[in-house]
Amino acid sequence: MNVNKLAAHHDLIKKINRSLILGKIKAEQPISRAQIAKHLSLSKSTVSSIVDELLTKKLVIELGEQSPIKGGGRPALMLGFNPDSAYGIGLDIDRVRILIIITNLVGTIVFKKEVKLTNEVDKIIDLVKQCIKEANIHVEKIIGIGIGVPGRTNTETVFQAKALKWTNLNLQKLFEPHFPFPTFINNDVNCAGLGEMWLDPNGITNLFFIEIGQSIGAAIISDGNLIYGHTHQAGEISYQISRSDIENNHFNLLGKPGVFESKISGIALSKSGYPPHVLFEKYSQGDKGASGIIDEFIAELAVFITNSINLLNPEKVVIGGGVSESMDVVIDEIREMVMNLTPIKTNISLAKLKGDAGALGAIAFMFKLIEDN
Repeated sequence: MNVNKLAAHHDLIKKINRSLILGKIKAEQPISRAQIAKHLSLSKSTVSSIVDELLTKKLVIELGEQSPIKGGGRPALMLGFNPDSAYGIGLDIDRVRILIIITNLVGTIVFKKEVKLTNEVDKIIDLVKQCIKEANIHVEKIIGIGIGVPGRTNTETVFQAKALKWTNLNLQKLFEPHFPFPTFINNDVNCAGLGEMWLDPNGITNLFFIEIGQSIGAAIISDGNLIYGHTHQAGEISYQISRSDIENNHFNLLGKPGVFESKISGIALSKSGYPPHVLFEKYSQGDKGASGIIDEFIAELAVFITNSINLLNPEKVVIGGGVSESMDVVIDEIREMVMNLTPIKTNISLAKLKGDAGALGAIAFMFKLIEDN
């Protein structure tokens, strides 16, 4: 093994050990260095070195000495995780507004502000600076910004976001000179899915997130990691198509709404003459006109979820987006239909974070990239 490969291997091992040690402290605090070394089968010197690094970065704090529960021995200095040692900023840029949220390391919101949409990057940068001032947080305690954008992206560049009129825009590079911490970009639906996973009380790591708003999209998360696809277009469910669509000459065309989107999106439902929330309310009251539309909506969505479960085998399917906020009257019917269509059992629920999911997920995405690297 040459010198460069040896150094890379050493860095990888250290990164893994750092993640294991921080995870152990989070899960079992208060805990001593000796206990960490024993539980993880690591040397005391390795644990001590990494703990010192975590203390310097203020990710870990000393909680004082504690005497052994059994027998004699010297008191041990106990360690704990410090969620307020650092903060993250999340921006959710959608088609009508920008939501900015600041949280601590475990997702507790300490600041939140919503403003009218602008696509002018300078104004967005100024907004972030103003929010940091309003939140009264020292810049040194902020470790990064995550930005969710309604379009196709990688971590640096927005390849295309029609609603914002952005094409091949390196947003990371434009933010970089203005802040002493990094900026990372992702698709807004991916961010919303990450937000629902991050703050799920059961600690799920395999999630299929469906966003139903004016348009539709999805995020696929496997073992805690987003699935992007070859050209960062995984989750483009608006183009889902069935045999009946082909028989009826309903095809997906570039620049036009997808075939599936034309069936279950907010825009599709609004063709009834009622906004989605009114349509669902009428359905719950037994209105015959609404029943026909919503019954078709339930069937289309249930079949799609069934096929997604069969393909992806997620722990959980979460339905978010603006339309989902009115779907409590149909979610049980969707669950029952899916249960009858596939033997693979999966938890299906409506999103808990609602409109905050995208900004929170952008923070979660940023935290993960920083921790991994």
